[in-house]
Amino acid sequence: MSVLAHIGRTIPKKLITAILRAGLGQRLVESMAEVPGVLSISHHHARGVGSRRVRAGQLYFSEKDVLIVLAEAEHADAIFARIHAEGKLGELGAGLIFIENVLRGHPMMPFEGVDW
Repeated sequence: MSVLAHIGRTIPKKLITAILRAGLGQRLVESMAEVPGVLSISHHHARGVGSRRVRAGQLYFSEKDVLIVLAEAEHADAIFARIHAEGKLGELGAGLIFIENVLRGHPMMPFEGVDW
């Protein structure tokens, strides 16, 4: 079980979102999980948007992974650079990454012994 822990307005935070090639999301979650300044990190798989191909009457959609990182503001630029490098986002057609300010966050935290 888990419970939402509140990260209030006292910690300046930024939200980093990266749209990556399929298969990179889980690898980046594992490599970034213990990086200083990472408050919360998750990823999910996406498809059906973006570029598409048509071949012999069939329509193929590109598939991507979406990585979402809640980071302390003072570490956000270094985390952004690391995701950009490890996600190979400098290559043509590899994806995109952006960063924005946030006021509050709610990372998932383990909560042992809860009897709901």
